[in-house]
Amino acid sequence: MFRFQPRRRIYTGPIILDSQPNNWIKKHRSFASKEWFQSQVRYGKWTKIHGKPNHYKIFADITEGRKQIRILIKIEHCETHVLVYHAHVL
Repeated sequence: MFRFQPRRRIYTGPIILDSQPNNWIKKHRSFASKEWFQSQVRYGKWTKIHGKPNHYKIFADITEGRKQIRILIKIEHCETHVLVYHAHVL
């Protein structure tokens, strides 16, 4: 049986934000920015999404005030870049 372990990697290529993450940033300006997304993609743990080749999810934990917030970021790794296509607060 194969287990898919999160892959910690440092990604140094270009990162493109789709329209949904850009709109999501506007609603969560207190902690989210384009630079924040780039750092999560560059240094976060990538967990493969089953059934979708080259699609990964990243879980980011943020402390805002006294609340602990967990954010799900979905990305697609293409040959030349990484596309961030979805962000969601869990």
